[in-house]
Amino acid sequence: MEQIPLYQHIFNTLKARIESGELQPGDQLPTEAELSREFKVSRITSKRALTELENANLIYRVQGKGSFVNSDLPPLRPQPRIGKEMLFILPFTHNPGLGDYEKGINEYLATTDYTLNIQSNTIIGQRKLLETAFHNNNSGLILYPVSSNEDLGILYQYYQSKYPLVTMDKIIDGIPFPAVISDNFDGGYQACKHLIENHHRKIAFLSSSRVEKSSSIRERYFGYLQALYDNSLIDYSVNDLTERYLTHEDDDGKEYYKRFIQAMMDSGVTGIVAENDLIAIEIMQIAKDMGLSIPDDFSIVGFDNIHLSSFVEPKLTTISQDFAQMGYMAAKNLVEIIEDPQKRPRDNVVVPIQLIERQTVKKL
Repeated sequence: MEQIPLYQHIFNTLKARIESGELQPGDQLPTEAELSREFKVSRITSKRALTELENANLIYRVQGKGSFVNSDLPPLRPQPRIGKEMLFILPFTHNPGLGDYEKGINEYLATTDYTLNIQSNTIIGQRKLLETAFHNNNSGLILYPVSSNEDLGILYQYYQSKYPLVTMDKIIDGIPFPAVISDNFDGGYQACKHLIENHHRKIAFLSSSRVEKSSSIRERYFGYLQALYDNSLIDYSVNDLTERYLTHEDDDGKEYYKRFIQAMMDSGVTGIVAENDLIAIEIMQIAKDMGLSIPDDFSIVGFDNIHLSSFVEPKLTTISQDFAQMGYMAAKNLVEIIEDPQKRPRDNVVVPIQLIERQTVKKL
């Protein structure tokens, strides 16, 4: 197979960024020097790539200022949706307990003539899947986003083109796609309230990522804060601890959680509201490795009610989401939008949660 010239590779990459919306009309492109460093090529090669983009009318160049994306580019248009196949993009291939999303979707689709195609972004990546889906003939898309604020350029193109799309689990920041979500606020509230009812007074919230990235985590966090406020338990030392550990971007998760547990014990914290069950279970295991006992040394409440939560020792107290109902409502809303675009739901669907009491919360 003949290898494409280096300048062509740069041209193709920048063209894809423009067409996906990553580079918007009016945006400035990297300079020749920056492209040389990024692609490890000579200035002559990067200059040739920019010249080809200009010849293709994708950019214009201003002497002394740089290269910019043309403002009169024809908008991307999705292919006509003539099929009866619905696409579901999600950020995991297999996650114990979360397969009920698919069960709920298929339960609703069984009453229609639509079928379901599932793709995971764990290998290809969400942006690439979204770019591909935009140009195929799926009837519509259910998207379980990796975060609330990633790939906004291509997602806004979906919105502009009125592509039938429903999000699940999270809300996309700034783009009003209809969404089906759990009552995450009430979940965070009930988890914290349960600890308070068992006489815990210093309670921390633990997340695996910044709350700004995910509307679902953010709402759980706000629910936790509201429960503390309603019970006059806002403690700035605990709040400072929580804020420190809402920014987990550490590759060594185990060491990170060890530091959190130690800081928690030093601060007199007796209860944790965890973002999800997987984090709660990891904390429990690390605590055991540190010679601590749950719930004797501290209590913990998870979120999701995955299958594993009822098999660990001690069994995890958690907040249960109705994944099947979320899938069912997402499919129902999407079919309604496909068949009547004027019938877009004004409000998001919020599915109730349930506290599942087990063995990881001690009454003080």
